[in-house]
Amino acid sequence: MSKQLSLQIKGAKVLTMDRNNRVFKGNIIIKNGKIEDVTTAEVKNDNLSDVIDAEGLVAVPGFIDAHTHIGIIPLEWDGGEQAVEKSDPITPQLKVTDALNMFDSAYKEAIEGGVTTVAISTGAYMSFGKIVEAITIVPGQAIITKTNGNILNEEFGIKIAVGEHPKRFLETMKLTPTTRMGMLATIRTYLEKTEKYLEKNEDDRQIDLKLEALAKLIKGESFALVHAHLSRDIVSIVRLLSEYNIKKIIIVHGTEAYEVGEFLREGNIPVILGPIVFSRRGTELRKLTSKLPLLLYKNKVKFCLTTDHPTIPVRYLPLLAAVAVSEGLPYEEALKAITINAAEILGISNIVGSIEVGKDADIVLMEGDPLDPDSKVVYTIIEGNIVYKR
Repeated sequence: MSKQLSLQIKGAKVLTMDRNNRVFKGNIIIKNGKIEDVTTAEVKNDNLSDVIDAEGLVAVPGFIDAHTHIGIIPLEWDGGEQAVEKSDPITPQLKVTDALNMFDSAYKEAIEGGVTTVAISTGAYMSFGKIVEAITIVPGQAIITKTNGNILNEEFGIKIAVGEHPKRFLETMKLTPTTRMGMLATIRTYLEKTEKYLEKNEDDRQIDLKLEALAKLIKGESFALVHAHLSRDIVSIVRLLSEYNIKKIIIVHGTEAYEVGEFLREGNIPVILGPIVFSRRGTELRKLTSKLPLLLYKNKVKFCLTTDHPTIPVRYLPLLAAVAVSEGLPYEEALKAITINAAEILGISNIVGSIEVGKDADIVLMEGDPLDPDSKVVYTIIEGNIVYKR
């Protein structure tokens, strides 16, 4: 698609999703990939290389999916899963970047659905066709990337999985540990090793890539991305991490997170929730319902929504937000859950998540309400470039 040094989006209904949540008909001026102005005033076209007549269209920030497996787990009829090293249950040194398939068709589909930023994680998706999800205890490091391929953070967080999913998978693979006590004891053992590792002078250390990766958790340089569904597992792993003063924690999936809302609020721990539409199979998903966003909202826990692509194809992220609205979640909160809330949880709200001056020009123009299933994406713009036009 075309590339512009400057661009005007003219006459759109703008949903800024900024702190004041402004909604108005106006113009967006983009220069060098950034939003230069958002205004109701008439703008002269001088020095602008292109203009989009957006009369009748709605402008929203590019959608953000905070937990996917794009480029590392293909659709189910394809081979080549690269998201879990099955020979070792503790592999924090592994990086999604090293196995990322930038030619995955999911990138194109994401752009067509208005999704402009994704976090990509190691570990399993929730397959409709597999009995046991493939996930180890610490499967590796997640990244954040634009769907145009630009990587924002190669070492965003380290996945830590607890509960039935890793327990059952390790049993299937004949690996240890296979109990909750064993899993948490193994995590504690490695964190103890990491603390002792950090006590040594850098010159005296024999480089250990596992401990180097875990050191970023203890030093607060990386997020602990906790894969957990049950309230009991959420509490157990958060308490363990707190023993080592690890405070940058995000709960991923969080089916029962609403049950420990006060606990999460006290720790300032957000939830990447979902997918909220899935089969209730297995003990960990028995309380799965599309009312979960409303329950977290009522418990005042910050959250965003995820497709867990390829569990639900990433382009349907806005549809999950619409489902949440149908279950009583306020409209504004649903839209936040796929824009600014996701950006804040990922730590990138200074550059994406809302239509504000100085941020990346990641903007979606839609024909109709963003959360109406009948609405269509007309333009997707990433960093000021038109990457999709219907």
